Amino acid sequence: MSEYILTQAQYLLRILIAALCGLVIGYERESRSKMAGVRTHTIIAMAAALMVVISKYGFFDVIELDGVSVDASRIAASVVTGIGFLGAGIILNNKRSISGVTTSAGIWATLGIGMAIGAGMWALGVGSALLLIGIQFFFHKHRRLLNSSNDGKIILHMKKGDDTRERIVSALTSMNIRVISTHMNIYDNSFIEVSLTVAFPKDFSAENTMTLMTNYPEIASIDL
Repeated sequence: MSEYILTQAQYLLRILIAALCGLVIGYERESRSKMAGVRTHTIIAMAAALMVVISKYGFFDVIELDGVSVDASRIAASVVTGIGFLGAGIILNNKRSISGVTTSAGIWATLGIGMAIGAGMWALGVGSALLLIGIQFFFHKHRRLLNSSNDGKIILHMKKGDDTRERIVSALTSMNIRVISTHMNIYDNSFIEVSLTVAFPKDFSAENTMTLMTNYPEIASIDL
């Protein structure tokens, strides 16, 4: 009985460590206001480890029966297939703008980390978690050093005009701000909110957009 409890405790330890790795990865994502955060990554890593433990050790009582054979990889393979539905749901397609691809890829990697720890590959799983966190942090923090532009949003609150959107897009283009997509909400048939997904130039300063309020007095406020 004591050996059984010790074995189960070892399995549970794998699941706890996988959950901890998922928690750390999720915390880094949530700190950057990404869609999938601490809870999502923790649950995925924990569930992946649980499924692999079940797949690898959960059928010892039946494989001893005559004529019974078990493929220990079937459950693990199904887990990898199933995560695709969750990943696809995270990727949002908004006209010409696509977001959530990196988060979806991170979830896929978190699943693999949980599976590795569940299979008893401690160093591989924990090392991969540290590598994933390092990649997410470094390339997010230093993305401006690697790219000539940086994606962001500009929200304008302004009076309604016949060619409002076209004029704003033209003004932003003249400041080397590339407009990726626009969304407009009209309030009381007089005021509008224009939300623009844009690519800022590398040397962009928030003060640059203040010239819009000078040149377009109908703009009441600008949020970056």
